Amino acid sequence: MKNRNGQIMVGVIALLVVLAILIPAMVKYVQNESKWSMKETQNTNAFQLAEAAVDRAYQKIVESTSTWTALKNGQTQAGYRFDTGYSDILSGTYAISITSGPLTQQVTITAIGRDKQNKETRALKVVYGNAVLSDISIAAAKGIAMSGNNIDVEWGAVSSPKEVNMYSKKYPSYWSAAGIKNGASYVDTNGASPPNCDSPKCWWWHSYYTKLPPMPVLDFEAYKSSAIAAGNDACGNAYYKNGSYDKNNFTDKVGPNYCNSTGGQTYYVTGNWSDFKQAVAGNIIVRGNLTFSNGNQRTIASYNATIPPAAWKQYCGSDGTPWTHYTTDYDPALAATPVCFGNINNSYRASGITKGISPAIHGFMYVGGDLTLPNGGGSSDLLHGSIVVDGNANISSNSNCKIYYDPDVASNVMTTNVVLIRQSWQDTTTVWPAALP
Repeated sequence: MKNRNGQIMVGVIALLVVLAILIPAMVKYVQNESKWSMKETQNTNAFQLAEAAVDRAYQKIVESTSTWTALKNGQTQAGYRFDTGYSDILSGTYAISITSGPLTQQVTITAIGRDKQNKETRALKVVYGNAVLSDISIAAAKGIAMSGNNIDVEWGAVSSPKEVNMYSKKYPSYWSAAGIKNGASYVDTNGASPPNCDSPKCWWWHSYYTKLPPMPVLDFEAYKSSAIAAGNDACGNAYYKNGSYDKNNFTDKVGPNYCNSTGGQTYYVTGNWSDFKQAVAGNIIVRGNLTFSNGNQRTIASYNATIPPAAWKQYCGSDGTPWTHYTTDYDPALAATPVCFGNINNSYRASGITKGISPAIHGFMYVGGDLTLPNGGGSSDLLHGSIVVDGNANISSNSNCKIYYDPDVASNVMTTNVVLIRQSWQDTTTVWPAALP
């Protein structure tokens, strides 16, 4: 009996020892759990505040085209340079910085949220880009036909909310909210049902694409004022308000009816402009139809055009022919690399590479009606810039023409709307600004 009592006593003591160890650990765990839960709540609040800050910054950016222009050009705004601690949300405070870049037509939002106990902070860095003509050489509201045998679009995409016919073109990339054809046949054999791209990699064409940015809404009054201010130059009046443009107003020292205009001014035509054969460095705004003259086009003086950093993404056709063209003519350093490195999301960006060109037009061209390009004649760099057409774009030239995309021209298009697309979003580490309480 004594041995049994002794065994019970040993068991009780062992149990007490275990409880003496476990109970403080359990109490400590419960205390830590409470702290962890509180910390998680504070962290979540801080993150939500950072997201609210991003939303406030976005609303500031799209406030007006003048605000967007100022921000993308590096002009900071009061309240959005970490100079204000906003406390309109009960769970804490937040601060915002909006800076230009990292690329043209982009701004970066850095947003910091801090919980109301001032114990947790979270920060987000978000890059937005203006979708108006972003990487787009030609945008046409009523459709595009690339039927010309000897015309190429370089460095920027072709886009339309209506049908696009790329015929035998293997570059650049083609985007449509409707169908895309290659001559008489649709390249998307399953219609609007997914997939709607050149699967499996989807690098070349995208049909029935519902996320196309809207057609830009131009600030016509600003362009008209610019043209009127240009007054008379070597090419005559820059602003024509009599229904149609009269080519006989244009004279120069080289030949009748045509001229070279390199002053960078805007030409604004309220009606149609036919028999176009000017050499222009500036903006061309035609509210009616624009039809080029056939034959060789006049050109401005040659210069070295900078190849856009992301131009290589326009040459990702699956058969490799476009990639060979790009690496041979524009970026020989990539000659030994596979097509688009095997991944169109590659971070490579061309930098400082130039191409000597002599275009007929260096600038922005808007056509309110239909656009018809020249036929016949010799080779010509037709345009370096971007084109917006509210009618049909008949890219049917047989004149060995080239159209080059210029992001600098696109970034200066004057619009009444700002269409932003989020380029990147990342959680980042940024301390609360020391100047703020």
